[in-house]
Order: sequence, then C-alpha cells, then structure tokens
Amino acid sequence: MQYSQEELLGVLRDKFGYESFLPAQEKVIRQILMGESTLAVMPTGSGKSLCFQLPALMLEGLCLVVSPMISLMKDQVMQVRDLGIPAMMYNSMMTQAEQQETLATVVSGELKLLYVAPETLLKDWFLSHLKAVKIELIAIDEAHCISMWGHNFRPEYLQLSQLREHFPQATYFALTATAIPRVQKDICKLLAIPEENMVLESFDRPNLLLIVEPKQDSYNRLIRFLSLHPDESGIVYCMTRKRVDTISNKLIADGFSALPYHAGLGDDERHANQEAFIRDKVQIMVATIAFGMGINKSNVRFVIHMDLPKSLETYYQEIGRAGRDGLPSTCLLFYSISDFYSLKKIIFNSPDPQQNHITQTHLDAIVRYGESKHCRRAQILKWFGEHYAKDNCDMCDICLGDKAEKIDATEPAKMFLSAIFRAQENATADEIIKILRGSEAKAILDAGYDKLSVYGIGKERTTKDWFALFSALKQQGGLVQATYSKLKLTPKSWAIMKGEESFDMSKSLITQMVESDETKGSGLLFEELKNLRRQLADERGFPPYIVFSDRSLREMARAYPCDLQSFRAIPGVGDHKLSEYGEAFVKVIADYCEKYEIEPPEPSQVLRPEPQKKSQSKSFVVAEYVKEGHNAQEAMLHFGVKLDTIVDHLMIYLEHDGILDYELMQNFYPIAPFAFQEISAAFRQLGLEILRPVRDLLQERYSYSELRLARLLYVCRVKD
Repeated sequence: MQYSQEELLGVLRDKFGYESFLPAQEKVIRQILMGESTLAVMPTGSGKSLCFQLPALMLEGLCLVVSPMISLMKDQVMQVRDLGIPAMMYNSMMTQAEQQETLATVVSGELKLLYVAPETLLKDWFLSHLKAVKIELIAIDEAHCISMWGHNFRPEYLQLSQLREHFPQATYFALTATAIPRVQKDICKLLAIPEENMVLESFDRPNLLLIVEPKQDSYNRLIRFLSLHPDESGIVYCMTRKRVDTISNKLIADGFSALPYHAGLGDDERHANQEAFIRDKVQIMVATIAFGMGINKSNVRFVIHMDLPKSLETYYQEIGRAGRDGLPSTCLLFYSISDFYSLKKIIFNSPDPQQNHITQTHLDAIVRYGESKHCRRAQILKWFGEHYAKDNCDMCDICLGDKAEKIDATEPAKMFLSAIFRAQENATADEIIKILRGSEAKAILDAGYDKLSVYGIGKERTTKDWFALFSALKQQGGLVQATYSKLKLTPKSWAIMKGEESFDMSKSLITQMVESDETKGSGLLFEELKNLRRQLADERGFPPYIVFSDRSLREMARAYPCDLQSFRAIPGVGDHKLSEYGEAFVKVIADYCEKYEIEPPEPSQVLRPEPQKKSQSKSFVVAEYVKEGHNAQEAMLHFGVKLDTIVDHLMIYLEHDGILDYELMQNFYPIAPFAFQEISAAFRQLGLEILRPVRDLLQERYSYSELRLARLLYVCRVKD
C-alpha cells in the first residue's frame, strides 16, 4: 500500500520521536509497505530495527520478529514497549504461565510485534496458534546466521526457508549489519527474496580510526591508551570469560571505572552492569562477544580488542558499536599470530569439513587484516565486496604511518636479522628475542642457542622493544613468518645486514599520542572536574554537557585557572556560568594545584584559545545567522529547511560551547511565558535528553516541536 510522506513522518515523529529518516530507512520501509520482500544490509547504528517496527504499526496484522538471542529479545521488547507499541516475546526461558499468556495475547489480535527464536517458530503446535491470526510481516534479524558463510551460522536458521509454505502471503524482511556478497545471495535464495530488492548501505564508517598494535605487553598498552581517554565510554573485548574477569579486575584495581559482562554472570548482575554502562555510571565495559547486540549507546568513543576476533565480520560488527553518533572514535586491535592458533582450538569443532573450511577462510581474513601493509579500511570494505576509491583514508595506522615519527632502528634490526641467520632460520620471534636477551630458558639451552655469537647481545633492550622491532620488520618486508611461525630472511634482510639499506620504524601511535600529550598529569584534575560537573548537573536535573562541555573541562585541566578572572577566559564560560559555577570549579582547581604543588599562572596569562575554524559547520552558520537577529521564519526561508532542523542545528551549536543570547532567542520564536514555565518545570523534573516522558507528563498538551523550542530556550537561559 502507498503511504504519503506526511503519514510516514507522522508515525516516525509521534511514536519514535524522530523528525526524519536516516539514509536507506525510508526506502526499506516503503518497499515493505508495498509488500515487497526485502534484504537490508545496513551498518550498526543505521536504524535497522525501525525498518520493521514502523511498518508493523501501519499494517493491519502481526509482525513476527525472528531473533537469535533471548537477551537481545528482552532488550528490544523492553525498548519497543517503552514506546507504547504492543510487543511480547516467546522463548524457552519463560515460565509456562508466561508462555500461555503470550499465546493468548497473540490469538486475541492485540499484538503488533512478537519476538521469537527460530527453533521455536517452526514447531507445529506454535504454528497452529499463529495461523489463527493474520501474519503480515516476518522480520528476520541477524539474517547472516542463515548462511554457512555467515560469521555466526546457526543451523536452525536454515529451517526458516520453510516459512513460505506456512505464510505465503506475508512480506519477508531480512536484516543484518554484516553480510559479504556470498552471504547476501544465500539469504535471498533461502528466503525467496528477489535480489533486486536488496538495499545495501556502504560499509564504510569514516569516523572510525582503525589501529592494530602488537599484542606484546598489551595490558600496559591498554593502560596507556585509556590514559588518553579518561572521560570517554568504551568497550574492551576479550576472547574468554576468564580473560574478561582478569582484565576488568586489573582495571578496577588500577583505578579505572570498569565492569565485566559475559554469559557466566547472573542475569541480574549482567543487566545491572549493562545499565550502568548505558547510563554513563561506568565508563568501560570489559566483555565477550555476548555484549553489545541491541545496545543503543551512541557515545562509545573506543572499542578495543585484547584478543583476535574469529572473523572480519565479527570484528566489523563489534567495532560498529563505536561512534554511532558520527563523532571520531578509535578501534584498537592487539594482534598476535598466537591468537590464531588459540582460536583454531576453540572454534574448529564441526564434524562437517565444509564448515571447517569456511571457519578457516574467516580466520585467514582477520589474520590478513592484522598483518596487512595496506589501508585497513580498504581491507575491510574489500571483504564486504565494496571498493574503496581513496588512496589514503587518513584514519588508520597504515595510512597515517607516513606522518608518524620515525626512529632509526638500523643497528637493532641488524642484530635481530643476524640472530635469525645464526639460528639457521629455524626459530620463532619469541625464541630470537630470548636469544638476543640471553635467556636461560630450558628450550633455548637445549637447542644450543646459547652458543651462538649473538646470544645475549641485546640485553639492554626490553622484550617489548624487541617485539615492536619484529613487528616493524615484518610489516616492511624485512623478514617473513613461515610455517610454524619460523622466521625467514628476505632480500631486504640482507640489504639491511650488509649496510646497503637503513631501517626506520614508526613509533606506536599510542606511544606518540601519550608522549605528545600536553596535559600530562591533568588526567586526575579532569576526573575531579567531571565529577563536579555531574554533581551540579544532577542537582539541576539536566545533562552534564549543559554545565560545561568536555572541551571546557579539558581547557581548565590545561590552564589551571585558580581565580574567577582566569576562569572567565576558559572557552564556554560566560557571565552566567561564571556566577553560577565559577566558585565551585575554581576551588577544585586551586585545591588540586595546592595538593600537587603546581604553580598556577597569573590571570593575565590565561588566554582564551583561538576558536577552531567552524566555517564547515552548518550548525555554526545557522547560529551566526540567528545571532544577526533573524527570526525562525526568516531562518527557515534562508536555509530551505523545517523549523525542527533549525532548532537541531542551534542545539548542536550550544552543545559545542556556543552561546546564544536568551533575550534574542525569545524573539527568535516567541513562546507563551506560562507554557515555557510549565515545560521548564517538567525538564527540571525529568531531564532534557528524552522528550517523550516530558510530553506524557504534560498530557500531550504540547507538540514535539514546541518541546524542542522550549528546550532550546531553556538551555540558552542556563548557558547565557
């Protein structure tokens, strides 16, 4: 059935609280509403779930949602019901009474969405209940599970091909964030979806910085990385539950805000830890792959893999949880070939040779990614069948390598390569390093390596330094790793040993960032300022960024303003904020300086930094136009957009340290004083971030547009 743009946007706005669709969403939704079975391959954060939730509201019958994980079902049902959409789930973990209640509700026709696992869906007794109602849409989440080439193949998903026999009139919608071309074809074939109905979004996430570091000394490398992100949310993935517990316990002991998440924890503890992370009560979640599916946290600034993922699709899916708000975020993988062999022991357990062949193919792909000498982004996109046209992405360690600081490592490289030669190219990297450091390990002595002329000549260098050199030599073709990880020499090796070539290696990106950090020692102060900000925000009932942005806090931690005159020079500090918060922040900074014997600068030396160029920011341009005295109507005509879009730009401007005069904004779009007073009271009670509870509290007397305008004015008054 055809629906107008106004009808679609009306449901989107009233039920989901959004003003516009994300790319591809509207196309997918229109295809579904027209009864066209569809496969959507859309990256994490692109709003796949809304593509079936919205049509479910507009169609007359029931929408079945096939989901592979009970925990994922619970999260999605909770989120959908919170939007006022009738939804339930049916799974084996429910009590018999709960199952009977669900089936009775299904038969009554009251539901719009029913979430069910594939192994339950096709049972005869379950199908008999479903045939009593009109099934209009069947959405199959994580559809890559249907293909043996999918990174998380589930044999029970193959049975879904039988659904056509039972519900021939239903529209089928398969959705996934990770499907290589071969998997896409399998999905379409098994579910009888015309290939021309595929909607494929680009897999490129240009805001993600992709870094691979040697796994040697990985925990200390992790600590160095986290020291650069003291205020940010992130996920640390580990291969096993035991490793999750070990890493999370060490982080907590070292003073980091971290919690574990894995299937071995009780349901209550897992849920509590997840909620703490989502609500920014804890910054770091250390987890197995079980964490992250269905999590709608937009401000995850980093995803770190302590161990090798089992496939490139798994890796892509997990790093996709970073930067969903579009802001720059970092994806760091600690790589070691030894993980490859550990994974083989864990996942090569199928009696089916074809399945083991597929598993090997996936493992080989992630190993190639870890050892690549070429753009990481291009490697990922190529695996998903997409060509990356740029020569340099400027957002991965390989492409940034030319810009990295270089170290002349010719002499240690000669020593390392000579050791390979003296060991007759029959030693691993670990053995070569032990030879150079003069190790007395039994295996080294038994092999007679202590008799070599190079034995012990590299004692002054740490094991970590030697592993870094090994990684650099390997990446630049100075050696190769052959069967059983034995190191072999190359023509480049001989050129280095003969003095015909020098050898430079790039410093670790993490090391460089740490060493170039001008705010060393200010991390503790930043934490104290952030805690004060959270306390003040909680007292006033609004998000922390309204008090001060992270940028302002960073500048305070850098400049140490210990009096109100100096504090006024910090970006984002206006007269109102100076009087409202100045004394509290200055006291924390002054106490910190006294405690650590830091000499604060004179007031005249604390200068407001030059503002960053914002000529490319549409929000900045809109704000400058409004500052000239133009009202809402003039802004809409000038920029050719709706009022809500103008308001969104102004909010973004405020969130990034912008200031808009309160009186000026009252003239921008006048709001009746009694209405503004009533809405402001609701904001103070419920907070500013989610409008739906505010609208409910006010008994829907105000539209979302009116609430957005009132919120804008409220923030202007607070920040002015």
